[in-house]
Amino acid sequence: MSVAPALRLERLSAGSEAALLAHARTLMAEYGAMPHIDGRWMTVAQDVARLPVPFLPPTGCFLVAFLDDEPVGCGGVIALDPPAICELKRVYVRPAARGHHVGAELTQALMREAVALGFTTMRLDTAPELLAAQRMYEGFGFHRIPRYKPDQIPDTFCYERALDPADHA
Repeated sequence: MSVAPALRLERLSAGSEAALLAHARTLMAEYGAMPHIDGRWMTVAQDVARLPVPFLPPTGCFLVAFLDDEPVGCGGVIALDPPAICELKRVYVRPAARGHHVGAELTQALMREAVALGFTTMRLDTAPELLAAQRMYEGFGFHRIPRYKPDQIPDTFCYERALDPADHA
């Protein structure tokens, strides 16, 4: 009988250990190199280098997921304008870790973090070819909305969900 891998999430902070910051940067860079990102995220190298900014409280957070102590995924939340709205960003799970519900656990944890930070609405965008991600977001109650930022490319799928204090539980 095999034992399911243990999932652990660690929050990045301004004082994070170098190893955690390195894992976050590596994961974000891997995400930035995915084929669906081409033409969608033009500042990958700069954003990776700036970590943990802008994902710091009180306007954001960034989580790194570990399965049996191996870094396997990441994701973050940042504030939008108006300030009660946040955006889910950079949710990524390494291909070898897919199927272990890491993306779902990260998304749920980031919704809880967003509620704790005082956000009432969460938005996100995704590429049209990411069908599993779209199904996951829809399963969490996100619904399609029009593009919400002027720099989003036309085929971007955008979603929104009201956050509830029950999400913090």
